[in-house]
Amino acid sequence: MPGAPVPTFDSVVLSAVVQEVRQHLPLRVLRVEPVGPHEVVLRTHRDPLLLSADPAWPRVHFLRRRSSDSVPGAFADLLRARLAGSRVVAAEQPPFERVVDFHVQAADGPYRLVAEPMGKHANLVLVRGDLVVGVARPVPPERSRVRPLLPGLPYRPPPPDPRPRPGELDAAALVDCLHQVPQPLWQALLRCVAGVGPLLAYELAWRTGDPEATTCEPARARALAELLEELRDWVASGRFDPHLYGADPAPVAFAPFAYGCLKDLPARRVRMSEALERVVDVRARTARLEAARQALVSRIRALAERKTTALQQVRADLQEAQNADRLREWGTLLLAYSGQVPRGSSSVRLPGYQGQPVDIPLDPSRTAVENAQEYFRRYAKLRAALRALPHRLATLQQEVEFLDSLRVHAECATTHQELEELAVELPGARPRRGRPARSAPRAFTVDGFQVLVGRSNRDNDRVTFQLAGPRDLWFHARGVPGAHVVLKTAGRVPSEHTLRRVAALAAYYSGARTAPLVDVDYTERRFVRRVPGGLPGRVTYREERTLRVSPAPPEGP
Repeated sequence: MPGAPVPTFDSVVLSAVVQEVRQHLPLRVLRVEPVGPHEVVLRTHRDPLLLSADPAWPRVHFLRRRSSDSVPGAFADLLRARLAGSRVVAAEQPPFERVVDFHVQAADGPYRLVAEPMGKHANLVLVRGDLVVGVARPVPPERSRVRPLLPGLPYRPPPPDPRPRPGELDAAALVDCLHQVPQPLWQALLRCVAGVGPLLAYELAWRTGDPEATTCEPARARALAELLEELRDWVASGRFDPHLYGADPAPVAFAPFAYGCLKDLPARRVRMSEALERVVDVRARTARLEAARQALVSRIRALAERKTTALQQVRADLQEAQNADRLREWGTLLLAYSGQVPRGSSSVRLPGYQGQPVDIPLDPSRTAVENAQEYFRRYAKLRAALRALPHRLATLQQEVEFLDSLRVHAECATTHQELEELAVELPGARPRRGRPARSAPRAFTVDGFQVLVGRSNRDNDRVTFQLAGPRDLWFHARGVPGAHVVLKTAGRVPSEHTLRRVAALAAYYSGARTAPLVDVDYTERRFVRRVPGGLPGRVTYREERTLRVSPAPPEGP
C-alpha cells in the first residue's frame, strides 16, 4: 500500500456498519460477554456485535469468529444484568459523526447504548431516559468540565465536528480552505472536511490527480467538491460497496467503497464487518496480546533479577564461609599470644601454625581475648551457614532457571489463556478460583507423526510424563530453557528428515529461537527423569543424541 495512509475507522466506515446492523433489526441480545478492558460483545441471535472503546482500536462491527479474549469489567457486568434478553430495535448515527445510538428494549424498559468510537476519546455509555446508567471509561468533572460521564449525570452527546460536512462546501469555499493549509492535498482535505478519514481523503484527492500536490487549482477544487457531494449522497442512500484489500491470510486494508488508490492490491467484495474483523480486529487482538505478554515478561524478569541478586549474595556468602577456618586460626592465635598483643592495636603479626607470620586485623576497642571471642563467634556462624548455603544456592539456581523457562514460554504464547496460566506459575501468585480448563499442549503433525509441545513448565511435565510413552522420542534445545517436545512414534521409526523437523520445532520453542543454529538433544522418553524435589519441568536425561538445526515454526496444525 505504498503512499496511501493506513485505513482507519472513520464515520463513513461506521455508516456502512450501521447499515448492516439495520438490515438485521431487531436484534435479540442473548447475552453480553466481556472482551477487552473497554470492549463488550453483544451475543445476538444473528452474528455477535462488538462494541469497542479501546483508545487505540475503537470500532463497532459484527464478528464471525468467537473471541478467545475475556477481560472482566464492571461495565460488561452492568450490560449483562440490564440487557441480557433485550432487543436492539434501532440504530441511529448523526451524519458523518463517529457516534451510533442503539435503542434497546429491555425487560425493565427502554435504554440507549451509545457507542462513541472516537479515537482516544472513545467510550461506551448506557443511558436510561436522559441519565447515564453506566460508562465503560468514566470521565469525572476534573477531567472534563464540558462533558463529564459518570453514572447519575445527564448524558450529553459529543459536540459535533465544527468543520463542514461533505457536500456543504462549494468549490470556491473549498479552495479558500485548502489554500490555508500548506500541506499535501489529501492532508489539507482532512483539515477542511468533517467525517473523512485519512485513507478516504487520500482516495478523493487521488481521483482528481496527485494526492501529494500542495496546490489546488479551481478546476480541481470543483472536481473535489463534486466528489464530496457524491460521497454525501452515497452515505445518505446507503450505497456502500465494502472491499477488503491484500492477499490472504493477512489483508492490509479495508474501504466502504472500491478505492482506486489501492488498485494494485488484490481486492474482493465483503461485508464491512468482515473487512474490519480481518484487518482491525486482528491487529487489535494482536496488540492486546502483545501488551499482556510484555507485562508478564516484565514481571518475570523483575522476579528473576531479584532471585539472581540473591543467588550472587549466597555465592559470596558461601565463598566467605569456605574461609571460616582462617577465623578459627586467628582466634586461637590471639588466645595463645594474648599477652603479646598491645591494647588498642588495629592489627598484630603472630607466628602461624606453619611457622609463617600471620597478620590479624583487630578491633582497637577490644582486648586480644575479646577479639578472639568475636572471631570464634563469626566462625561458628559461618560454619552454620556453610551447612545451609549449598541447599539455598541450589534452590535459587532452580528458581532462576524456572523463571527463565517461564519467560521463554511467555514469549511463545499465542493466547491470553496461555499467559494467564503462566502467570499462575509465578512464585507467590494466587491460584485462580475453581478449576478452570487447562490449555492442551500444542499439537502438530510432522510427516504423519503426532508431535506435542509443552506450553508452560507444568505443561512440560504433563507432556513428558503423562502423554508420552516410554518409546516416544523426547526433544529439548541443549543448555537453554524451552519447551519439552515429544514425537509420538506409535512403534514406527521416524526418518532423519522427520527428526530434524521436530528438532527445529524444539529449537523454535526455546530461548534460542532467534539463533541461526541450535543444538537439540533427543532421546527416548524412558531415559528422561524428573529432578528429585525439583520445580516443574526440571529433568535429567541420558542416552541422548544431538542434532544441529535452524529453528523453524510449525508448518501447520
